[in-house]
Amino acid sequence: MNRYDWRIKDEVWQKRQFLLSSFIRMKAEITPHIYEFCDYLISQGCELSRSDLNEVDNQIRKLYREYAEHTNWDDRI
Repeated sequence: MNRYDWRIKDEVWQKRQFLLSSFIRMKAEITPHIYEFCDYLISQGCELSRSDLNEVDNQIRKLYREYAEHTNWDDRI
């Protein structure tokens, strides 16, 4: 990766950490697909409220299932 890559900025690392923590709470196996999905959400400017983690997890689960279906991944969370 080059130093100008948007994915290596501190702000992006924090967003990725927040998204990955949702998958950990859901006891999902962290796969390359999940990392790719997190980067997709970040690149699309997806902002989730951090006030209710259960709601965040439900939103992420729904978005991930839609994304996995669209990309023909067979990951289940």
